[in-house]
Amino acid sequence: MNTAQLMFGLILAVAVITAFNTRSRQEEKLQTERLKPGQKTALIEPLTLPLLLAVILALLIITKGPWLFITVTAKSILLFLYISIYYTALLLLLPLLRRMISARACATLWMVPMLLYFTIYLTGYEATPLLVITLPQQWLVVFSGIWAAGFAAAVIWQLASHFRYRRYLLKNAEKVTDDAVLSLWHSESVRHGVTAQIPVFVSKMVNTPLTIGCFDRTMALILPKQSYTREEFVLIFRHELRHILRLDIRTKLFINFCTAACWFNPLAWVARRKAADDLELSCDEAVLSGAHESTRRLYAELLLKNAGSSRGCTTCLSAAAGSLRYRLRNIIKPAKRFSGGVVIGLASFGLIMGLGTVALADNSSTVQSLIFDKAPAQLAIDSVSTYRWSDQLFGYRSVYGWEEEALTKYLASLKVKQVFAGSFAEDKVRQLYVDYGETIDGNTVSLTRFELCDGLLFANIPYDDYGKITFILEDEIDWGYIESLLDFDAADPDPPPFPPNMMMYFDERVNTDGELMYASETILSVRRGDEEQKVSEHLNDEGVGGIHGFPATQVKLYFSYAPAGDYEIKVENWERTDSYTVSSSRLTDDILPLAPYSAHYTVYGTFKTVRDTTYEMKFLFDVELPGP
Repeated sequence: MNTAQLMFGLILAVAVITAFNTRSRQEEKLQTERLKPGQKTALIEPLTLPLLLAVILALLIITKGPWLFITVTAKSILLFLYISIYYTALLLLLPLLRRMISARACATLWMVPMLLYFTIYLTGYEATPLLVITLPQQWLVVFSGIWAAGFAAAVIWQLASHFRYRRYLLKNAEKVTDDAVLSLWHSESVRHGVTAQIPVFVSKMVNTPLTIGCFDRTMALILPKQSYTREEFVLIFRHELRHILRLDIRTKLFINFCTAACWFNPLAWVARRKAADDLELSCDEAVLSGAHESTRRLYAELLLKNAGSSRGCTTCLSAAAGSLRYRLRNIIKPAKRFSGGVVIGLASFGLIMGLGTVALADNSSTVQSLIFDKAPAQLAIDSVSTYRWSDQLFGYRSVYGWEEEALTKYLASLKVKQVFAGSFAEDKVRQLYVDYGETIDGNTVSLTRFELCDGLLFANIPYDDYGKITFILEDEIDWGYIESLLDFDAADPDPPPFPPNMMMYFDERVNTDGELMYASETILSVRRGDEEQKVSEHLNDEGVGGIHGFPATQVKLYFSYAPAGDYEIKVENWERTDSYTVSSSRLTDDILPLAPYSAHYTVYGTFKTVRDTTYEMKFLFDVELPGP
């Protein structure tokens, strides 16, 4: 189990539970006070994920990268697969959930996939998929084309249906002019914190009160041509205002988007209708919270009198007979249920932990055909290194001797599957890194890197602009054979310049087992030939080495590079009020006599290293003698 993904899932689950409970408490205030103007009680903005995916699609169209298109398409397929599986599971569990948790929690569960907005890049986590779906690249393109056509058709159909229905409703609608009704609507809007001036219409085209429009400026409340009492108007307005508070119309738009994306799953269309039912049940529950039996009966009669249906992105008071019976039973005889915040948190956690469990990969082929056949002919091994190769060769280690032809032939013969979407964890036990350089006129212009570990091959292929690609190995790696092709004892033929170190030996009490102590080092300047180089600050050691409490009288100095000429040692007393300088020309075998008091020592020297590079260095150490 991936620790980072586990921690993120737990944090997000706690955040979701907290947010749900907070939103619920905010709405509970409506029983005694007004809500803050402009406050919404949706768990999260419902359109965030669709908008993010639209931005990604726009960027994809702009960049026009073939491999980027394949990667984004494959990741989108997996994303919608996760949503489809989630909605299918929720649909199967819904009868049980409706008996156990609040209607608001059931309605919120349909919105949990919106949290994928936060996790859309979590596929970068190192994890091992439980299932790898093999889909040849040519079929991936065909499949994505079929999916995109179905998605576009579903979206266009839903949008066309919505706008056609909106025109149908408003065509002969009349604005309500009754001051009493408008005053009551305004009063309830203010009480619910709704700041938008939402118009109220009456139309003979509807059988039930409904709200249409996804945004404040496009919303309209449409009433049927019926007469209502003041108490009925209050119940109607409160029901629709709860929808507005919770952004339920945009939630339905999000669910319609997910249904269109999962059009290939027939259960997604069933889930779409069930989600709409739960949104209505949730508002019933909220409006009747703490209500008397007489109010419940009036509300039930109101639903029966206004039984109807709605289409498009709308919310309505009543519904068709299919769900009305269940709503009436819950209105007349409400059962005690848990709030459901924990269930929503668990659903969020499960969705996060499910990410990365499925991967998409191409048919198997050889590394020769996938990489080397497409590479420039002048590729040659530039460097080889290993990681945790064995107990004796632990950590990262550069290898300077190899049999190039045999090693290349072995790598090229490996059978692999190219991964389109899905993340895989690198084996932390043993890894091999091989860099192939493309050389033009004696200069290396690009590097192709292979990272090989048990079960996986990672390749960074710059000449195709693919970047790092993951391959699943179908062959077991013959590590013994690879080791026979490497010479771990070979010396670096052209070592890079590196700043020298200074080490110290005081005596056997300080340097137990003869182990040398390192002084802190500071690079004062670097020159390559006559040209001054920029000093890399991270190479400087800001600490100070030395000893404390030992009665040392001398120290032998060692350098990783021999100094170029004499070096000097500045000796300062502990208070830095007095000092003297010693030249290395006065030392025997680099043995420095120490001052008879605690002191700070600074060694200055010049060191010529490889590639005509010269370092001006400063080494620091302290000697604090024991007190009298």
